[in-house]
Amino acid sequence: MKSGRKNVEAKAVEAAGEQAPSRLQAELAGRILHLLKERGAGPGHHLVELDLCQQFGVSRTPIRGALKLLAAQGAVEARANRGFVLLGPVKAAPQIEAANVQDEEDKQLFVAIAEARNLGRLPAACTQQEMVRLFGAKLSTVGRVLRQLSEMGLGERKPGNGWSFIASSNSASALAEAYAFRQVLEPAIVLRPGFQLDREWAQACRARHLAFQRKAWRTPLAVEFFEMNSDFHETLARCSGNRYMLSAVQRQNRLHTFLNYHWVHGTERVQSSITEHLAILDALEAGDNHKASELMQGHLTSSQAA
Repeated sequence: MKSGRKNVEAKAVEAAGEQAPSRLQAELAGRILHLLKERGAGPGHHLVELDLCQQFGVSRTPIRGALKLLAAQGAVEARANRGFVLLGPVKAAPQIEAANVQDEEDKQLFVAIAEARNLGRLPAACTQQEMVRLFGAKLSTVGRVLRQLSEMGLGERKPGNGWSFIASSNSASALAEAYAFRQVLEPAIVLRPGFQLDREWAQACRARHLAFQRKAWRTPLAVEFFEMNSDFHETLARCSGNRYMLSAVQRQNRLHTFLNYHWVHGTERVQSSITEHLAILDALEAGDNHKASELMQGHLTSSQAA
């Protein structure tokens, strides 16, 4: 990659206008690099936005933001009528930190919005100013969080300055149906003939879980926990090589984002979930996919009972 680069935040803001990259854009940038490394892509490789949207189950907006961030990093370059192309072989896929988004203030607002939606205190449609008054948050913070919710498919801007949110899926019947579906789907994913564990990801995933396990729980960590949990289930689905299985898991993650940001199951369930994830990884790394399938079934059953 190019040397003598400007710092990440300054270049990302320059590339994307006045807005710093969102958490989702930064995460996608790292995942795009990882995908390119996996595929052995070389200089001049054309990155197709639509393909990346389908690969990661997101809209064009966050993909475009991620590509601009990678351009600011010197990994890719925008070319007239060709979109973005890779400048050199990807030897490593480092984590790219999002600027101004990982702070406690934004995470607290994520959790507050999730709680308000789940408890019926936040209507399905409102304005930014109404959210400022309701949550006592800064307008800039509300704007950043709403932008991320939009990128995640959890909300959308209405004409004018209003916003609408997806319906919450926290009714007992909806949750029962969701877990019944997942208990059929996810244990089967690791048994697919084409399933191939991404061992580099598995090592990084294990380290992330162990690091999180050592943290003293506080409410804003619900955001990080949900993202770690989503990445675990989604990446295993991606390892199946089946796009429909991947799409189904991604949709389940999006539907339950609000529910999981408003974490009410206590720290014991957090620790148990991490332990269960690690056991599944142990089985997969040992090549015992049938055991991993049984452990996944137990994990989902425990999660439903929590």
